[in-house]
Amino acid sequence: MRVLLLANFDSSLKYAGRLAEAVAALGAEPDIRIPTTVAPHGLGPAQVRAATGRPVRYEPWSELVAAAAGSDVVVPVFDGLTVERFVREVHAAAGDRMPVVGSGYVGMALTDIEGGFLARSLADVLAVNSRSDLRDFGVAARALGLPDENLLLAGLALLPARPAPVRTGPIRTVLFADQPTVPRRVPERTHLWDRLAAYAERHPDRTVLLRPRHRPGEDTFHRMEFSPNAWAAGRTLPPNLRIDHTPIDALIPASDLLLTVSSTAALEAVAAGVRVAFIAEWINNASLNPRLLPSGLLRRFDDIDADRIGAPDPAWLDDVFPAAEGPSPAERFAARLLAVAAGDAPRVHQVLWDSTYHAGRRATDAALAERTAATRRYTPKRVTAGVLRRALRLVER
Repeated sequence: MRVLLLANFDSSLKYAGRLAEAVAALGAEPDIRIPTTVAPHGLGPAQVRAATGRPVRYEPWSELVAAAAGSDVVVPVFDGLTVERFVREVHAAAGDRMPVVGSGYVGMALTDIEGGFLARSLADVLAVNSRSDLRDFGVAARALGLPDENLLLAGLALLPARPAPVRTGPIRTVLFADQPTVPRRVPERTHLWDRLAAYAERHPDRTVLLRPRHRPGEDTFHRMEFSPNAWAAGRTLPPNLRIDHTPIDALIPASDLLLTVSSTAALEAVAAGVRVAFIAEWINNASLNPRLLPSGLLRRFDDIDADRIGAPDPAWLDDVFPAAEGPSPAERFAARLLAVAAGDAPRVHQVLWDSTYHAGRRATDAALAERTAATRRYTPKRVTAGVLRRALRLVER
């Protein structure tokens, strides 16, 4: 059975790689590809090696659509709107030979919960990461008259089925998982890193690692506008603080404490039994952390400085590790995909495609595209005052 897995950024490639391993273990043939057009990838060789050890191919978008139409299963690991666009194009290309479609989230669903779900809701199998997501997605589906049989409470495919016990003992290595746009503003980012430097000075016996989301010049779904490297270039860092670009999968197991504002790396740390603190200097939607309030792990820097580190709330752990017994999340997702492809579980893509909600969504998008095209055809280009002055000077000459 041919399973096509598509990714356009390092985090989605990591997700696709985990799912590919699970698919292969069940006897299917995984094929990982990266689009080179339309959906920008920016994936360099180092990012690919860090994300997966499986072979990866680069292809234009149109060729990926054709390859998907000829596959048994396709899982586009993109952002929601790109998933929706891709599924629509595959549907048009495949006709009656539509492959089984899978979709999921590469991290915690922290913002635009309903919008992200609806953009992915054409999937035959939608892997859901948490019990709270399942509840929210179900509410949206029922409100819009959509079937919810495609929702699979699997857990995040990057994680094991259950977390390891939280390790105790002295804190020797502290890992800060930076994010490209959280916080976004330069003064806030500077303050965050300054507090991390102050933490290192306060605890000279500890190694503090600042791990940027990506290296300068590399790309992710959220591009970094002000990097820790730029911040560090203008100051002398404490000797026990360093910027480290080692893949975070390798850094987490060797750490005693992980700090972040809202990175999904915190879930990987919890899974490994590492202590975690979500930095609570900013609680707002832009920081992607209001949904982390039940975790029991939000702490101000003053608390972190004093080692007042919390423990995960048991109810929150049950929420974000819903597959505590049995197969891992990736294995659950892979098994359902192959079961649907084999006819051992029902398909819902066509029902969803024909629903009044999705038919109306396509009609609205078509009308908006036509309106935009008409505007471009008939609206004169606006000319700025500066451009006009320069043009007039050329005429005067």
